[in-house]
Amino acid sequence: MRASDWAFVLCLFLLTGNGQSINLQEKAKEHRLSTYLYQNQKYLSLRSVLKIIGAQDSWGRIQDRVFFIYRGKEIALGVGSPLIIVSGTTHKMENPPREVEGEILVPLQDFERILTLIEGEMPSFSPLPRETAKKESLVQAVSAPSALDTRPFVIFIDPGHGGKDLGAVGNFGLKEKDVNLDVAKRMRHYLQTKLKKYPNIKILVSREQDVFLSLEERVQRAKEVKADVFFCIHTNSSRWNRLDADGFETFYPRNKQEITVLPAAADGEGEEDESRSESIVLQIVRDLNETSAVDESRILAEYVQERLAQRLNCPDRGAKPRNFYVLKYTPMVSILTEIGFICNPNIEANLRDVEVRQAIGETLALALLDYLQCKNLFNNE
Repeated sequence: MRASDWAFVLCLFLLTGNGQSINLQEKAKEHRLSTYLYQNQKYLSLRSVLKIIGAQDSWGRIQDRVFFIYRGKEIALGVGSPLIIVSGTTHKMENPPREVEGEILVPLQDFERILTLIEGEMPSFSPLPRETAKKESLVQAVSAPSALDTRPFVIFIDPGHGGKDLGAVGNFGLKEKDVNLDVAKRMRHYLQTKLKKYPNIKILVSREQDVFLSLEERVQRAKEVKADVFFCIHTNSSRWNRLDADGFETFYPRNKQEITVLPAAADGEGEEDESRSESIVLQIVRDLNETSAVDESRILAEYVQERLAQRLNCPDRGAKPRNFYVLKYTPMVSILTEIGFICNPNIEANLRDVEVRQAIGETLALALLDYLQCKNLFNNE
């Protein structure tokens, strides 16, 4: 399931009058609600769950994220992910929620266990260690394309600069915008070759030609195609164009932020409650970003650095957090990699070499494939 389409759900569960949790399977039969069978697991639509618990009129949504707040408890789920966040603590379910033609399907047995967990009756889920939680992300733990995973997984490659924006220029005239575009196309071609068996994984490039795109346009295009991964390629330069500057580095966002925010509450009765509700929802958005897209971006950045370190004979400058515009305002997993210092004459000469650019494009592609493998996109291979 794609990163920009992640439907994060705060699920509301109620207790019956005698203190017993709701049996979703029995309630589904009672209300004659359709259930779905996938890999021997029963699923029920989220809308049906909300109907069962009487919460169909009390949910809120920001873009592709749906939120519920109940008795001060915050529970978050991501479509395609087995992870669940309960009051800030990450737990793991047996089966992930799924989405079919815009309908969110939730696993019945796991949701009944979640109900028990929320009410504190039986600690059947064990909190994941922080290192494990960030590797098994809320955002991108998806299965290989299947009958229930019908929407494509979109990789959006963004070659930096272009057109009137030359980017950095080497001492012998090599332009960053040209290097970025060539490496991006080579990366895409290599990915297309390796992913022939996975037609549900799409690889797009923000620009095919030497044209100018503003930062806002790049972010908007990634959103429009509902990208899961935003992979930005740049070529570095030092502040004073130092001839000895060397190395490669990759950046990931410090945090994520929507370009627009919720409007303020209207004047009149209920203003205080509405404002409080909005502030809580915005806080949840920030929390989810910190535990999902940001962590996933860092993991991808580390894969890129690992692969480049194996291929390039120059210093590894590491994976670093930065709030560059295209990282901060893209809601999906996003990185920006600097493949070398064009102000260094030796690096500039190397980047002129078609074989070097091919090697870099393949290396970046391999890093992305490592990440997709980590996310189990190839588990049916």
